Amino acid sequence: MKRLYLNLIQLFVFAIISSPFYLLSQEYWVGYTKVIPVEEFIGQNFRYSAMVRSDIIDDSAAAYLFTSVNTRNGMGFFDNMWDRPIRNNQWKKYEIHGIIDSTAYQIVYGIICDYNGNFFFDNFKLEVETKENDWEVIFYLDFEGDSTNVVKSIQEWRSNNDLFVSEIFIEGNGNQCMVVEGKGIPNFGINNEAGKFADVNGIKLYYEIYGQGQPLVLLHGNGMSIADFSMHYPYFIERNYKVIAIDSRAQGRSGDSEEELTYMLMASDVNELLKKLNLDSVYIWGHSDGAIVGLILATYYPSKVKKLISFAPNIHADTNSILPEVYRWIEKRELSAQDIKKKKQLAMMLNHPDIPFSELSKIKAEVLIMAGDRDMIPLSHTIQIFENIPKAQLCIIPGSTHEASWEKKDLFLQLASEFYETPFRMPTSIDLIY
Repeated sequence: MKRLYLNLIQLFVFAIISSPFYLLSQEYWVGYTKVIPVEEFIGQNFRYSAMVRSDIIDDSAAAYLFTSVNTRNGMGFFDNMWDRPIRNNQWKKYEIHGIIDSTAYQIVYGIICDYNGNFFFDNFKLEVETKENDWEVIFYLDFEGDSTNVVKSIQEWRSNNDLFVSEIFIEGNGNQCMVVEGKGIPNFGINNEAGKFADVNGIKLYYEIYGQGQPLVLLHGNGMSIADFSMHYPYFIERNYKVIAIDSRAQGRSGDSEEELTYMLMASDVNELLKKLNLDSVYIWGHSDGAIVGLILATYYPSKVKKLISFAPNIHADTNSILPEVYRWIEKRELSAQDIKKKKQLAMMLNHPDIPFSELSKIKAEVLIMAGDRDMIPLSHTIQIFENIPKAQLCIIPGSTHEASWEKKDLFLQLASEFYETPFRMPTSIDLIY
């Protein structure tokens, strides 16, 4: 068996490929993409296919195909097979079918690999139906021929994680294919040694604990999981925090019930877990949905929260609290969602929370409200939240979005540790004139 090195240039994938809603941490996955203009094919059917097999090491390891149609108004058709992970170790053809939206200008398509394992790909094909049952191939790659031609033909494919290695693989029968090897990938979120389940509010709530010291609870965003903070955990562990990472109900490995999914219920879950762990006065970092849960915990379970970083929360569910384009996108996704849990997650964002600004005045904890200056939560809403919390600081990270904690990780971690580790201050500029 012989392997030939495949030189693939790095690029952060701008299409949303690892989750239906977020650009996530890249610690545990890799994406390879190709971009093709499609304006001449507007309104036509397309299909994207590849042969795939996966030799997985971690239980949650998997391969996926994905396709995103980019339009002049944002994202059109999108499918990343998130509900159809490929863990089969035998070659099989997988396909994505869709329609090229009326305002489309390009298709971004490719593959995703998660966690540790060897993921094999071959016979990539993108086709467009130019006439009824008449399909035109606009991209095809089978990795055959000498390696120079292979590299030249796929130089637009990109990798976004150095922890994965991509090569040309020659099988015993002489067939050449692409293999992506994931080795030494952090397994936060699927760590069977650190992970446990707690019985809370009628469900099994999954959590992992790392390190020793001041308890720090991490609460993820909608549709995310413990794994999505993978690039942040080592920093806090090394700074002597006892990191408690939680999968919110109906997400990650945590269970669900028939109850409506709400932020109040998720906050109650966290409170019950902290009681089981005999913990009070914890530090919290909540992102997006987790930021909302953090505010609820600080408001209604004050003994549990000593310091809170609430990154990009909203306390109402409307187009004044979420950018109108984003709110309409959530509505569209909720209507088309087939997975019950995903539908509940999206419905929660459309209908919850509904917290009066006046309720925030009950918060006794020290709070740092953060957001990106190009966040999906309007800055006016973020500032109102800040202004209604008695002991609050405000930080808007420049040149960043809702995902600033990842986009500007080092800056975020510096700000977070300063907030947690130095005395809280609320200076006033009025003092400067006396």
